[in-house]
Amino acid sequence: MIDIFDYLDYRAYLRDFYEETKKEKSYFSIRFIASKIGLNPGYIVKVLHGKVHLGIPNIPKFAKLLDLEGQRLHYFEELVHFGRAKSSNEIEQRLEKLQMIKGIDFHTIKDDAVEYFKTWYNMALRSLISIYSFNGKNYRKLGNLLKPAITAKQAKESIQLQERLGLIKQRKEDGIYIVTDQFVSTGEKWMSPVIRDYQKINMELATNALDDCKKELRDISTVTMTFATRHMNDLRDRVKQFRQELLLMSQDINNEDCVMQFNIQVFPTALLHGDK
Repeated sequence: MIDIFDYLDYRAYLRDFYEETKKEKSYFSIRFIASKIGLNPGYIVKVLHGKVHLGIPNIPKFAKLLDLEGQRLHYFEELVHFGRAKSSNEIEQRLEKLQMIKGIDFHTIKDDAVEYFKTWYNMALRSLISIYSFNGKNYRKLGNLLKPAITAKQAKESIQLQERLGLIKQRKEDGIYIVTDQFVSTGEKWMSPVIRDYQKINMELATNALDDCKKELRDISTVTMTFATRHMNDLRDRVKQFRQELLLMSQDINNEDCVMQFNIQVFPTALLHGDK
């Protein structure tokens, strides 16, 4: 049976619940649901397909259909509000509430994904693994290869986390860790506050690099220019294209001997018409 605590998208939960229940009960159709909770079948289809959000007054109707009680009922209610949230602050607040409701007894892959982006060195270690032969023994040496260095405990916990996420695995023949083709998606709404904090950490690393890294190993430059806000999407497209070119360049390089962090920041320092 599916468990609502495994979800951070209430509509995905509703779809899975519908499909699972229909396998056991052939009569469990959209029309049957509509008759039970007194809603239009077309509306229910749109909710399941993610085209519209569930209305707040309809939460109790669906909760009854789902047979949710206690902590799981509270979680479902908050999950709908989380899905409807628009601002970054509300998204972050709702996410924290969801984690509190679940408590420490509930742990899902999405919780692991949140942990992955909470520190800068998880992604750096994953990249390092792709060019450094590590057999899971000397974590102190592995941690010391990073700039700034991390402890053996941090390195070990990061490797264990990435194994759970399927981002790295050990080769059977020699125990060397290798990077898999999988990656943690950042496209979901729940990730936005997490990614924002991750980006802040990397900007701090860039600031520290001014003093900690030799000039020959870094390139930090700035440009201030006039612009038109109506062309912001064009600017994003150019930046995206540049990032893709860098990734292609990285793939063509052989005998890599370092992991580079590349940050791009674009933000207004003056607005002619204010915040409007």
